[in-house]
Amino acid sequence: MKSLQVVTPSEPCIYHCPFCISKTHRHFNRFQNVYQEDFQTWKTSLEQVLEENKDLKTVVITGTNEPMQMPKCVKDILDIVRAKRKDVTVEIQTRRYLPSRLYEEIDIVAYSIASFSLLDKIEVCGKKARYVIILTDSFSHKSLQEILANIPDTVSQVTFKVLQESIDGNTEVDKWIQIHKADDETVQKIKEDISNYHGTKSIFFDECCMNAKARYEIFRCDGKVYKDWDEVK
Repeated sequence: MKSLQVVTPSEPCIYHCPFCISKTHRHFNRFQNVYQEDFQTWKTSLEQVLEENKDLKTVVITGTNEPMQMPKCVKDILDIVRAKRKDVTVEIQTRRYLPSRLYEEIDIVAYSIASFSLLDKIEVCGKKARYVIILTDSFSHKSLQEILANIPDTVSQVTFKVLQESIDGNTEVDKWIQIHKADDETVQKIKEDISNYHGTKSIFFDECCMNAKARYEIFRCDGKVYKDWDEVK
C-alpha cells in the first residue's frame, strides 16, 4: 500500500457540490462512527495500519464531506501519523479556502477547485500547495496556458480531474455532470498539452480518481480498511 485515504466521519457537507460522487454510493456513507464512539479503538486500528504497511508513502485526509468541518479529527489523524510514521507525507483534500493554522502543520494542502474564476482568489497557505482542478464547463475552451497563468506561483503541483459518474449512472449527480462537464475537445487538448509541458510545476491528469484499485486503500471512521469506495463490511 503506497497511499492511504483516511476519511473523517460523514456528516452533511457545508458545500453541497453538485458533482460530489460520494452522494451516489449505495451504502449512503453509513458507517459506524467508532472515531467518536470509541476513540481508542479507532486510534489503535489506524496505528496498526501505519505500522503494518512499511511501504506506505502518503496519508491523504479526506471525507465524504469537507474534512475541515472536523478540525479536531484532522488534527488527531495528523498527530497519529506523525507519532508513528515520520517518513509519511500527509496531505489534506479541501474546499476550505480560508487560511488555517492547521494547514501549516500538513505537508500538502490540496485545494479542490471547480471554477476557473476561483484560481487566483485563494489565499494559499501551508508548506506546499496543490490545486486539484475539477473539469467542469467553467474550464471549457480554456487552454492549459490560460489556466496556469491564473494559478499563484506558490502552487507547485496541479492535478486535473475528469468528473466521474456513479456506478448506476442515473442519479441527480450524474445528470448534473452530463450537462456541466468540460467539453471533450477541451479535456483532450489539456491532456495533450500536459504531456508536452516542461514548466516548473508538477502537473498530473487523473481520469479515474475514484478507482482505488492498485492506487490506494481507504480507512474509514469505523476503523476498517476498504479496497474501494463502494465496499461495505
